[in-house]
Amino acid sequence: MKDHFHADHLLKLLKDQGYALSLVTIYRNLALLIEAGIIRRAVVQEDTRSGGAWYEHTWGHEHHDHLVCSRCGTKREFVYPAIEVLQEAVAREHGFTLERHHLELVGICPECRGREVAP
Repeated sequence: MKDHFHADHLLKLLKDQGYALSLVTIYRNLALLIEAGIIRRAVVQEDTRSGGAWYEHTWGHEHHDHLVCSRCGTKREFVYPAIEVLQEAVAREHGFTLERHHLELVGICPECRGREVAP
């Protein structure tokens, strides 16, 4: 999967390819793939319209964080070096050795904001 996906996406894709699987099997395997470092839970905010948490593959991809629109669910990836520095500083200040992190900024995207202003 190249883009963000949730368990239902994966189940549909695999069923379309002829595999007989259940959603329980998908979730069990997602947990194993997370543990192996191949994927991660990408968006902390649950997407109630689409069926829950979003995932993304991490193998061979640079770290990034997410902007998420609370109205339409649009997800935008970003990298901001100053945030990385601050997170390391916070971890050090509290005696932590940072292994990984996930940052998600939730707001309203320009498209949704534009629709609110339009008559």
